Formats: sequence, structure tokens, C-alpha cells
Amino acid sequence: MTSLRVAFPPLGSLSLAAEGYLRALGLEVVSPPPTSRRTLDIGVTHCPEMLCIPCKLLFGNYVEAAERGANAIVMLGGAGTCRLGYSAMQQAARLTSLGYNCRVYTFDLYHAHRDFLHLTREFADGRSFRELIGPIRLLLGLLRLTDEVETITLALRPRELERGATDRARAEALARIAALRDPRQLQAEQNDVLSLLYAVPHDPKRPVLHLGLVGDVYTILTPFLNLNLEQELGRLGVEVRRWFRLTRKIVPPLPGPLRRDRGAQAVRAGSRYLARDVGGFARSTVGEAALMAQGEVDGLIHVAPFNCTPEIVAQSALVALQRERGVPVLNLSFDEQTGRAGMVTRLEAFVDMLWAARRKRGG
Repeated sequence: MTSLRVAFPPLGSLSLAAEGYLRALGLEVVSPPPTSRRTLDIGVTHCPEMLCIPCKLLFGNYVEAAERGANAIVMLGGAGTCRLGYSAMQQAARLTSLGYNCRVYTFDLYHAHRDFLHLTREFADGRSFRELIGPIRLLLGLLRLTDEVETITLALRPRELERGATDRARAEALARIAALRDPRQLQAEQNDVLSLLYAVPHDPKRPVLHLGLVGDVYTILTPFLNLNLEQELGRLGVEVRRWFRLTRKIVPPLPGPLRRDRGAQAVRAGSRYLARDVGGFARSTVGEAALMAQGEVDGLIHVAPFNCTPEIVAQSALVALQRERGVPVLNLSFDEQTGRAGMVTRLEAFVDMLWAARRKRGG
């Protein structure tokens, strides 16, 4: 049997944790190149025009991984009306027609707990549960550490004294994390990793705005697609609060009285605006927006791929939330034609409006 050379598509810090876990299982990992214009060109060439841009970018990632020798690819899937739920098998067939014979495994972020267990069974190769404890501990540690790095980064960017210092420290921290190979090494290194960020010169008393970032997960986690949205907001003096945390989606909530399931809280909070699941992350978008609107943030930014059916429904629900709660919402959609200049202009106007509102309140 041919040994597996597995690729996981670029998806922010999640890819780093996923690749570390796959290596811990003894698999050879093929890292696709970072998502780029070439990635998009491949997707645009081989995908239907009206398919959403995440599908096009992901197909480009799969081709680039196959070009590097991957013979097994973990494809992202979707739920309900999300096109990713329909396109994964079509994209697998398209890869075959292009001459890349790859095994395909689907990983749906919407059902991350379930699909994580499914992938573990597929790749465990007969290992006992006891033999899997080490790799699972490494995965959980990587998820928590990368989550912490991202949270600190979002808090530091608007407060840094030297522009770009936070991003340089983040890049070094993630490179250190990527080199970790077992739970003991992670335990020994995590304080040193975080100290790289804590060492960034910053002004903790600098007034900043707090904006909640909700919407499509792929768009949030892909800087190439969102045109480095979080960096731009940091430059404008905004601390971003993402609704999506890796540990919330991959790690199951604790049972019984210890249970603190943010996802369930979000569903309850958003049920008056969106009563049923319409697919994708629409319910999470609305529910997390409702939770943040209870006083956590000055405003909300909703991001989505152009023509994304679940997020179109969520955007309509956010109109009712905005009207009822009085929280400002900026909607941004992205496709291959979206330009950075237009996005930055809208961000600057939105941030100026929020600062004016704060001054009017005397804050």
C-alpha cells in the first residue's frame, strides 16, 4: 500500500494545529504554499463562475498540494445550503480529471467534533486509544496555544508603539509552534512562545475601539481573501474580537455542570432573529453577534463571500438585531473582484463614525 502524503488546506492557525496532529500520527504531511493570486487563478480556471470564492481558492489549494506530491487531501466541507457541502466530491472528480489521483477526506468545520473523530479513525492505522493519547494531547495544546497567540495579537495591534512589531512577533511565535512535535515539548515551550508577544512595546492605556468580527469562518481565517482585514483594523486603532475560536469548534464542551458551551449560548441568544439552521455558520453569525451586542463591542463587522447563501440570510437577521439593539453593523462581501482601496475606505468611515458616537456619549 502506498504511504499517505497528506495535505490540509491553508486555513490560518487551524492548519498549523492540524498538520502537527497529522505528523504526530506518523503521517507525511505536504504543506501547500500560502494562498496567492496563482491559487485563485487555478480556481477561477477550473470552477464554475458562480461558485463562491472559498470553493475556488480551496480548489487552487488542492491542486497546489497535489503538485507538491500529496496523494491524500483533507477537503473542507459545508452544511445545509453552504456550497462547500456540494462541491467537495465534484472537486475530487475534477482533480482526477486533471491527472491528480488523490484520496479525499472531508472535514466540515460546522461539525468539527464529529469529523475530527472520523479523521482520527481513518488515519490511526489500527492504533489503540492509549497510543492516540499523545497525538490528541498535542492537538489540544496546539489549538489552545494558537488561539492564545491570535487573541493576544488582536489586542496588541492597536496598542503597539512600532507598526508591524506585533505581526513580526506573531510570525515568529507561530513558527516556533509549528516546530513542536510532542506534548512535553509544547508544555516546556509555551511560555517562551507567548513571551515573544508580551515583549512587543505597547501602550496598555491607549484608548481603542472594540469590534466584533462575525460571519463566514473561511473568510475570517484567510487574509488573502479578506485583504488583511484584521491588520487594517489594528492600524485604525481597533481591537478585533473574533467569534470563531479553534478550541470552541474542535474541542467538545465539558459535560454536566462543568459545561460552558458558547455555541449553545449563541444559538439561544440569536434564536429570536434566526429561528432555524439554514446551513453554514449563519446561526453562529447571528447568535455571536447577539451576544457581543450585549455590551462587549462598539460595533460589528460581518464578512462573507459574495453570493454566500447562509450569510445572506444571516445578514438579513442582523438588520433586525441592529434595529433592536442599536449596535452599528458593517457588512463586507468578498470575491475575486474586491479591491483593497474600497474596503479600507469603508473601514475608515465606519471607525470614524464609531469614534464620533463614543465622543458623543462622553466615553
